[in-house]
Amino acid sequence: MGTAAVLACAGALWGNHLAHTGSVGVTLSKASGPAVRTACANLIKALPAEVEGGHRRGVVGTDPEVKQRAAAWGSPATILRCGVNQPPEITVGGPDYTPDANRYANMGDTAFVNWLIQEHGNSVTYTTTDRAVYVEITVPFDTALERQEASNALVDLAPAIVKNIPNKAGQFVDDQIV
Repeated sequence: MGTAAVLACAGALWGNHLAHTGSVGVTLSKASGPAVRTACANLIKALPAEVEGGHRRGVVGTDPEVKQRAAAWGSPATILRCGVNQPPEITVGGPDYTPDANRYANMGDTAFVNWLIQEHGNSVTYTTTDRAVYVEITVPFDTALERQEASNALVDLAPAIVKNIPNKAGQFVDDQIV
């Protein structure tokens, strides 16, 4: 094989590698203070290197706190955003409050995390409903089977959330009586 062919092959492999491991652009809502920033930074540090077999990727964005409040895995990327606004669907008395129409799931390791489930065209977004700081995870999917399996990412991420983001009563998983 000639040098040009070897370089072309190496370039193709590198391009494929970057497409699967390069940084992911993330947009954040504004954090509401130092407590949110601290909780999110602690969560981001504690997150796993892999989620559902996808390797952790870098994040970029216009918000200077993006690396302390967001993480991504795999390609297409599963994206976690910390310190997001309370979903209007769970704001009691708000115009978008629809408790009967919302879907919720309880998942976690040693403690449960309650999630609001919102399906979009080719992704599903899970937002914590029981944490002092809201955490949102968007999981992309291409097929009906992948849509059904999207919640598997929560199994990988819930343990870090319960240990680093207190519930609305201010308790961490270690504070709770089992």
